[in-house]
Amino acid sequence: MTARIPRAARRRAARLRRRLPWLAAGIGALAARDVRGQSSSVDARFLFYKESGGRTEVLNPMVLWNQDLKDYGALSLQLGYDSISGASPTGAYPTTETTTSASGTTTTSGNFPQSSYTDQRKSVGFSWGRKFGANLPTINLNYAKENDYTAKSIGFSDAWTIAGGRATIHFGAAFSRDTVSPVKNPVSNPNGLDLNYPKNTNGFSLGGSWVFGERDLADLSFSLMNLSGYLNDPYKLVTIGAVDQNQTLPDTRPSTRSRKAIVGKYSHYFLWGASVNVLYRYYFDDWSVGANTLDVTYNQKIDTDWIVSPEIRLYTQTGAYFFANRFLVPQTYMSADYRLSPFGSVMGGLTIARNIYQGLSANVGVTYLTQHGRDRVTLVSTPSGGGGGEGSGGRVRTTSVSAADMNVATVTFGLTLLY
Repeated sequence: MTARIPRAARRRAARLRRRLPWLAAGIGALAARDVRGQSSSVDARFLFYKESGGRTEVLNPMVLWNQDLKDYGALSLQLGYDSISGASPTGAYPTTETTTSASGTTTTSGNFPQSSYTDQRKSVGFSWGRKFGANLPTINLNYAKENDYTAKSIGFSDAWTIAGGRATIHFGAAFSRDTVSPVKNPVSNPNGLDLNYPKNTNGFSLGGSWVFGERDLADLSFSLMNLSGYLNDPYKLVTIGAVDQNQTLPDTRPSTRSRKAIVGKYSHYFLWGASVNVLYRYYFDDWSVGANTLDVTYNQKIDTDWIVSPEIRLYTQTGAYFFANRFLVPQTYMSADYRLSPFGSVMGGLTIARNIYQGLSANVGVTYLTQHGRDRVTLVSTPSGGGGGEGSGGRVRTTSVSAADMNVATVTFGLTLLY
């Protein structure tokens, strides 16, 4: 059975690919001196993504071809493939597990019910842009297909250079018309019917960048994304009533969602051949989810061929108004999906890039993320041999758990050929 969680994992993996490496200022300018006059490229990338506890694992090879058409603009083609496997928490209430070691030490832990899955995703993207005076309009077309989801989108963007090249205003619009097709599962499609639900997204962005001098660059942008249609997760469920009743119902969410984000970026180039890139993102939506992201990357050029880029990323979010680990009675909207819960994470990473020879470079990156849920479940257990109260042979033991608790490791590798 496929689960919605791999899609969230792929989004996180895609952000990591785009930052491999992120050389917005300074270092990027230095690298450009070595490839002046070469604007066409072939970029091959591979990403390995793995969550702890036997959860999602993603293998993602991708090829990106950029061709300079001179007076006719520039053409890009992207081909991707995802192999996804592992397990995902179903949203059901955790169970208590008490173990006793050989030395007699008793520990209590919680197990969140999970469903296993495997899936493959194939994607293709096409873009074309051409500069017209101070404007650079670009059109994008994308298509992706997996076992239970089909994504189709079209986008348009433009960048308008003003103030003698010191400032740029950029804006864009993207529209996707997706289809959710749940496969047979005991939650939403127990009979294995041929189900197809529409999911639509209309996105808009507006922003501007400013060059403060030879060594400083800043960018501020705002984005709005309106979703409508089938926004439920057909593979998630919620627990209703007392825990021992073991009653569950399907995950149910509003049919619309308005997502907004403000992103600020700042890059500074140091005279010793280095740059620092700082990104802050504030996100909020009408599901009451609010998030803050702070990402800092330092890029150090070593000799003429090496760039070393350590990175740290801090993230925190609030939960949706209809999230709970358990509901006493059924609600109009309810979800126990940990992605809609309040949690925070810390990620550290290191990327190393090297120019192998004229026009050919390679990079490898490693990141490790630790995530901790803030809406936790307290589980109580009593070891055998007593009733658990004072004067009994047993002792009550408790543990605090969250389905959002996990660690994530990624390894990325890329080769770029400029010609």
